[in-house]
Amino acid sequence: MRKDLLLCQFKEGMKTLSIGIIVLLLFGACSNGQGAKRVNSGVVTVDSVAADSVAADSVRAMMDVPENLDETFDDFVYTYASDKQFQLYRTHFPLPYKEDSVQTTIARSAWIHDALYTNLEFYNMLFDSELDMEYEKKTDVNRVYVSWLFLDTSKTRRYHFERVNGRWMLEDIEETSLKNDPNEDFLQFFYKFCNDSIFQREHVESPLKFVTTDPDDDFNVMEAFIEVDQWFAFRPNLPRDKMTNINYGQPYSPSSKEKIVTFRGIGSGYSNTLFFSRKHDEWYLSSFEDLSN
Repeated sequence: MRKDLLLCQFKEGMKTLSIGIIVLLLFGACSNGQGAKRVNSGVVTVDSVAADSVAADSVRAMMDVPENLDETFDDFVYTYASDKQFQLYRTHFPLPYKEDSVQTTIARSAWIHDALYTNLEFYNMLFDSELDMEYEKKTDVNRVYVSWLFLDTSKTRRYHFERVNGRWMLEDIEETSLKNDPNEDFLQFFYKFCNDSIFQREHVESPLKFVTTDPDDDFNVMEAFIEVDQWFAFRPNLPRDKMTNINYGQPYSPSSKEKIVTFRGIGSGYSNTLFFSRKHDEWYLSSFEDLSN
């Protein structure tokens, strides 16, 4: 690919210069009158809740998973998203579901398996500082929010997970306006940044700091400064209409002067990070890392 060729040529050039991761919940309008019916912007539940007993196949799913599965959320969520029976077992039914001001529940019988973000090329996370990125690695986290951020419609869908008695469980889902998100100001900017190439060019610092792996040693990184045209050649695939976010407890402030957007592949070694700085009430891309291997 042209991008890979350019990146390889760029890395070699730098060396020569000696620069050294609802649930799409689908409420089925069941033909037998059970399930959930979506009416305008709300959801009206007409389902009789089935007994919340653990089915035999769910027990087997529980028994087949590694004992240390719940040590970190990242280990748990991949199994949760990929195993249908395990997902049923680790979802708290009847599941509270809120869309704007309408509160309802989802019964086990109405649940449809959701792969979350695990079938994507990459997933995104947002941070206010590099220090906050350490939250992703913490093992004492007991609450995590996984969100879909629908940038084109200014909506969010948030999945609330809790570690209860040592086991991660999906506790509730909420859909609401993006205006309620502490990152709203930045997300409005980022949506335009991703979709408007002229606007993007105007909001990339030039020269732009670029960090990447040494082509001869994956354990070393190389730093350089690139021009805007090179950014367009090396940049990752940017989200156009929606993106993910995983909140492990990292704080967000509407007045933050820095935002970090990570791009992570699942089991692929893909890792890109964009660093943005706010200057005079405008956001600018100030640094770009490609540490994929």
